[in-house]
Amino acid sequence: MAKNYDEKECEICGVWFTPHTANTKYCPECRNHSDQKRRKLEKQISHNIRMYGSGYKKQEVARTCIYCGKVFSTYNKGKDFCSNKCASRYRIEHTVCAYCQKPMTETNDVRDVMGKPWFCSEKCREASKWDYAKSVGSVKVCPNCGKEHIKNGTYCSMKCYREFIQKEKEKTKHLRAAGLKECPVCGKTFRRNSKYCSKSCEQKHLKQEPYALRRCEVCGMVFRCPASQMVHPLCSDKCEEHFKKMQKIKKEKEEKLQQEKLLEKRTSKEQKYIEKNGLCSICKTSYKYCERMSSNYTASPKGSVFRGNLVIKCPKFS
Repeated sequence: MAKNYDEKECEICGVWFTPHTANTKYCPECRNHSDQKRRKLEKQISHNIRMYGSGYKKQEVARTCIYCGKVFSTYNKGKDFCSNKCASRYRIEHTVCAYCQKPMTETNDVRDVMGKPWFCSEKCREASKWDYAKSVGSVKVCPNCGKEHIKNGTYCSMKCYREFIQKEKEKTKHLRAAGLKECPVCGKTFRRNSKYCSKSCEQKHLKQEPYALRRCEVCGMVFRCPASQMVHPLCSDKCEEHFKKMQKIKKEKEEKLQQEKLLEKRTSKEQKYIEKNGLCSICKTSYKYCERMSSNYTASPKGSVFRGNLVIKCPKFS
């Protein structure tokens, strides 16, 4: 006899039904596509929570539009405008230039900025950028013409960049012809193999250069390492000399190993060619089938004629 179960509420659509088993959760209509319908229900609930603050719709309320005065129905008590058009117009009329504080409606540029900084003209926009750059200290000086600018690059224009590069090329050409160098710190010209004119300039440059604490690759001591030496941090001239020596030895070993591999590869290739195509000079037999060659010269065919250790006649050759 079939057992009768109490009525249940469907977990998807909420309809009451009589289940056939104790574990049945969905009504006969929702049971066929239960996963699909459950996902749809979850999506609808999340939409209601996002729109109305709960999983179920709020009660309908009447509101008055702040801009046009029209009475409209809504489910959101905090809604102040009857449409997006009224909201945009209200924001436009109550927005002023972020630099000169001129009302937005007094200019030709009437548009909804949605809370972003708005400027009545390009002049105000540029002035605002300059004020911000001065406040954060990002005003730059062009190395070519000396003009102040707030652009992303180092130079104020492409023309200045090209002029500066041309000047540097001519200057470098003149210094090389005279056998001179220019110190990057003090600008003094000198005749020396080093990059700086003196130790003091070198130390000054290292102090100005960004640094970080690094461990020396040779002795293991932690020291203030300049940014230009981050690849191979070395704490002193002694460690640098030792590092160069070790690098030289390492390079020599690598070259020697590479040569050995190349020689081994070449020898193996020649040996394979001989075994495949070579003929014995005595018996004129292929190296592959010659008894002398295949035994690494430890055995010879019966009846061979020797002169000392050399085979002068082989019975296989007639």
